[in-house]
Amino acid sequence: MRSSISHLALLAAGAFAIAAGQARAQAPQTGISSIETVVVIYAENRSFDNEYGSFPGANGLQNVTPANSTQVDRDGSMLKELPPVWGGLTAKGIALPVTEAQTEHLPNKPFAIDDPAGFNTQLGVTTRDLWHLFYQNQMQINGGKNDRFAAFADSGGLVMGHYDGSKLPLWNVAREYVLADNFFQGAFGGSFLNHFQLVCACTPVYPNADTSPAKDLIAVVDADGVSLTLAPGSAKSALDGIPKFVNNGQIRRTFTPSIRCNRPTSRATTSRRRVGTRDLLIRMRQTRCRPSTTSPSATC
Repeated sequence: MRSSISHLALLAAGAFAIAAGQARAQAPQTGISSIETVVVIYAENRSFDNEYGSFPGANGLQNVTPANSTQVDRDGSMLKELPPVWGGLTAKGIALPVTEAQTEHLPNKPFAIDDPAGFNTQLGVTTRDLWHLFYQNQMQINGGKNDRFAAFADSGGLVMGHYDGSKLPLWNVAREYVLADNFFQGAFGGSFLNHFQLVCACTPVYPNADTSPAKDLIAVVDADGVSLTLAPGSAKSALDGIPKFVNNGQIRRTFTPSIRCNRPTSRATTSRRRVGTRDLLIRMRQTRCRPSTTSPSATC
């Protein structure tokens, strides 16, 4: 199942605009010049196949085969079945919950969450959350094989679930405009970093994090630079439990030569300093100042 943040790129192709309640007079435009407004609907925390996989003509579930969808375990061996959905498929407080026990022994293949003959859990029912994190996402993608989503997830087999998206209001919008079925996110993981990629194609930097109060947030990774180091005692198989890591941090360490920086002073000044690391903030981190959910928060 492809890891992507679903986008509906709506191209409003018309040469019209309303100003002060009256149409503006303008010369006729042709080609790309006739496109006045581009609206991007940024649908977070979903893969394309999860909601739009059955869209007619799209590169979706119709192209799924055992060769490109079968999930493997953490040691690379084929999973005999999908792991259960740890903690249950539905969120806490749902009137008709789907428990962890009900999700045991799912076949190792994609499944319809809203299938009346299966879980019959419709789009309006809140499910448990899934990891959408920087390092885990790379471990799940596994160099493009996309075969370790179940192995490195906190939600077990739920990563292979999908819906009949034709019941969504945006389904008809996609039919009228453009559905980006081959659009992939700009950065690994969740929405925080991808917001930056969408707006500025950049990544927020946390300078010298190793000597800052945030030093404990630096992720511990293997020699490959993309895999989180598993903690001692972490379950060896995805069928036995959620993986645990030495430090699933919010900051990624990268090394760089010198950088040039502009200091905000009364005069425009430029200096050059040598740094050993360039620490990138890869996941959302709330400040200690209000508004913040960090407790206790302070007025700064």
